[in-house]
Amino acid sequence: MTDRTLRTVVTGLTGLLVLVIAVTLLLVVGRSGSATPSPSAPPIALGSPSAAATQTPTESTPASPDATPEPSPTPSSAASPSAGPFGSPGATPLATLTFVGLKLDATADAGGEARVVTFRSDGAGTVTAKLASTSPQGKTHMCFLVGTKEIGCKDWRSATFSGKTSQAHANWTVTLKGSAADAPTVDLTVTFQAVAPSVKIEHARFDGTASPETNGINARFSARANGDVRLVADWGGHPFLSEVDLHDENGGQGSTDQSSQALEPSTNTDTAMPVTVGNWRLVLKNTEAGFGTTDLTATISWP
Repeated sequence: MTDRTLRTVVTGLTGLLVLVIAVTLLLVVGRSGSATPSPSAPPIALGSPSAAATQTPTESTPASPDATPEPSPTPSSAASPSAGPFGSPGATPLATLTFVGLKLDATADAGGEARVVTFRSDGAGTVTAKLASTSPQGKTHMCFLVGTKEIGCKDWRSATFSGKTSQAHANWTVTLKGSAADAPTVDLTVTFQAVAPSVKIEHARFDGTASPETNGINARFSARANGDVRLVADWGGHPFLSEVDLHDENGGQGSTDQSSQALEPSTNTDTAMPVTVGNWRLVLKNTEAGFGTTDLTATISWP
């Protein structure tokens, strides 16, 4: 083979090799460009819960207490965010109950007890506790709490505490005791939004006919529908004869009074009586002379 022929063969082989390499590179590049990139993994939140998850709802959001010496008016249905006609969509009706002629123990009385009134509100709105003195025997030390939070404590003759809540349910407490050596007689009115209202009083008295000022309870309430008012009461370990009276304060035709008397001595009562829409007065009393201070706990529920 001549040198010229050898050079021709080498040149041809080199060109072929270059062509093969070029084609190979084109195939590799083409395949890389048409490949679909794999999707990246979704981001992961590391220990950052949402605000809603970290919020712990408080029982209520109380307003500043009304500390004026004169009683402020009970809020009307139009003023209350939750008030409205009974049965209106989204409205929780207002309930009202007044303990009438409630005789208090003096703070200076070593054996005296504060009268404790508790109830639960349903839905957002304004709750009030109104005090009115009905005797000249001085001032009342009155405290108003929602849950364990104290809205205020004051010594006064007549005034109103008010608080606001945005919660579904809130528990309220009113405590009453005569200021210093005073032992007044008062009316206490509580107004609150409730589906099935119920009010409890603790450390009332059931001292008997020999002590008429501290013999049982006298409560006025407004029934918002026909149904039964129920009184559940307990007066300790000594059995007494008792009487429960229900007075219709609506007036006019059809007004009726009802009475339930214990046939034998007991330490408690659980009495239900029918009521219609309107104003009623419920009285529980010891019909025996009594033998001194007798503690009374009573719960009133109404429609």
